Amino acid sequence: MAIFSEEECHLKRVLPLFLGFILLLPLSIASASWAYPFVVYSGHIYQVTTQAVQPEDVGQKIGKVTKYSDREGTYRGNFSNMYPKGTGYYAIEGRSRQEAIAVRTGEDTYILAIQQGAYSGGPEMRTIWWLYTGIGIVAVACFAWAAKVMQKRRA
Repeated sequence: MAIFSEEECHLKRVLPLFLGFILLLPLSIASASWAYPFVVYSGHIYQVTTQAVQPEDVGQKIGKVTKYSDREGTYRGNFSNMYPKGTGYYAIEGRSRQEAIAVRTGEDTYILAIQQGAYSGGPEMRTIWWLYTGIGIVAVACFAWAAKVMQKRRA
């Protein structure tokens, strides 16, 4: 008499591989690096330059970094891959916010950030969450199947 049925042996081989794949998937997504330093303000991405903005050219505060990460990914809000949470964004006198903003880097020190276009923070995140939801459903189904097989074995 066999200790484990054929189905249980198959499950014992497949389930660890499946779980290992799920655990390693996020590591491959987060291992890349950014193309350039930037900040996101009001749904637009601004490339940070090395050009200083004179304090007398800086207008009112218009926002701040709400999320920092040095790992490539898609984040919501006023995100930066260079500046910590709380770093201020300022208008520049005589320039449209659609063109450029100033980023405060120190006491009376500001750097120019030039708009590069719309930030794609929304759609990709929804796709990733749907992917994880699908993986979760498959994992729950596998565990339910495993429980059913084990229950049959006990009967």
